[in-house]
Amino acid sequence: MDITDQPVVPLLRLYVAGATNRSTRAITTVRRLCERYLPGRYRLEVIDVYQQPERAREDHIIATPTLLIVHPGPPTAFIGELRPSDWPRIAAALNILTDEE
Repeated sequence: MDITDQPVVPLLRLYVAGATNRSTRAITTVRRLCERYLPGRYRLEVIDVYQQPERAREDHIIATPTLLIVHPGPPTAFIGELRPSDWPRIAAALNILTDEE
């Protein structure tokens, strides 16, 4: 098996601001959606912009919560509180099919 046969493991970064209720909801929602549609096949980095402001600057994050799909590219950002109804757009960015399609 060569490297082209390896499955693509999406890399997502969720930017939050502190340990607020809004941040907690965003983390819970993204994890729930990933476990539903990508069980065990994703990498999620949760980045607190207060603790790692340089990471937010590097990725040009201007609001939280922001979900950044880093890989597969091109990078795509979803800003604001994510809801399960947003999943079809996120799934399209990840190039995966959902049971809603």
